[in-house]
Amino acid sequence: MADNQELGAPMLDRWLVFFALVFAGNVQAAERSISVATWNLGWHVDLETAKVWITECGKKFVKDPSTNRWNAATGDEGTVAWDIDGYSINGWDHTRFPVCGVYYDGKTVRVTPSAYKQRQQRTADFIRTSLSADVIAFQEVSGIQAVKEILPGGGADFDLCEVTPASDYKVQRLVIAWKKTLGSQVSCETEESLALRNNPERFQPRPGLAVTLNVDGRLLRILAVHLKSSCVSPLGGGDLAGSREDCEVLQQQIDPLEAWVESNTADEAKVVLLGDFNRNLFHELRDQTPVRTDLSSPADTRQAGALSRSLLEEVADGKPATSDLSLVNEECVTDIVGKMLCVYGETRSLTPAERSLLGSASYLGCRNPVGLDHILVGPGFKVDDLIARHIGIGTEGATKAGRDDGSDQRLAISDHCPLTVDLTF
Repeated sequence: MADNQELGAPMLDRWLVFFALVFAGNVQAAERSISVATWNLGWHVDLETAKVWITECGKKFVKDPSTNRWNAATGDEGTVAWDIDGYSINGWDHTRFPVCGVYYDGKTVRVTPSAYKQRQQRTADFIRTSLSADVIAFQEVSGIQAVKEILPGGGADFDLCEVTPASDYKVQRLVIAWKKTLGSQVSCETEESLALRNNPERFQPRPGLAVTLNVDGRLLRILAVHLKSSCVSPLGGGDLAGSREDCEVLQQQIDPLEAWVESNTADEAKVVLLGDFNRNLFHELRDQTPVRTDLSSPADTRQAGALSRSLLEEVADGKPATSDLSLVNEECVTDIVGKMLCVYGETRSLTPAERSLLGSASYLGCRNPVGLDHILVGPGFKVDDLIARHIGIGTEGATKAGRDDGSDQRLAISDHCPLTVDLTF
């Protein structure tokens, strides 16, 4: 009997090890579902910054007729900054403050601290009730504190990553927030190349932001962008290879964006690229013009002087295979009319009336409802039936000036609607 016990113990240990390995393998192979969102909050700053900004907008300036620019007034005469184009004020600190005309209701709304605080709370309520994503990539925010103030519970259940150093960038910064239960941070990195620092300052767009998370022993990498604006569609006057200044700047961002994507997809990480591309990527797919002006393949190295007409087809050219990103199909969470307008918006430019209707409170409620924000996923995600949803913000997208004393002022929580998708990997 003793001999049997001596022989059985090692055998039992081997079986225990075997079952432990099988179990561990099953845990490793188990699918994980997560919800990822992107949302441009439109010049969103924290409450303390908002108070200083409101004070600055109440100061007076005097126009220099020789330059048509405005200088700080030395006496009581002058025009308050609320009534001036903020980009024409000498010395206005765009690294700290938005321009004063952010909120508009037939005229610039002179924001009150109480109205801004209420806006923060309404934004937090919307996220809590309508945007319960595991990861949210925010654009146009002043930093981590601004995001914490609009996350449920003051962000206590979230970890955050921001563009650094924050003092070096304009107030329109990127922040990525994720639920602590999702996984731990491996890295948080700013991508400087997208900011085109060799350009004159006014042609320097925003950098990118990447956070890598350890999720159940696997790497999940979120790449967030906010690319150059005002070169939206090849079907609507936004020829990326054209001579418009905005398109020329966006053209310059293509190569660094592609290089950034390729470097971040070279390991085993599951990659999501998302944000405000300021470009209708669906329109690029429907444009029949050759991708490059020299007719070369977007999968080949671009030669000097060759311009691209399609940001998507350059960045997601399938070479190398690890960087083969897929653009996620999109739909609008609204009624049948709104859904059809969203479909039309992927095949052609919406008319002003159509865009106004889709952006009205009865439909999505945001002034920029579709065509700017996108989500792309790399290999390792199930993509065949993926649908990204534009979540309507309804009446929260409207600014109301209210009474002259600002007592019933109401500020829009954003001019964009959030875009979210459920992923499995």
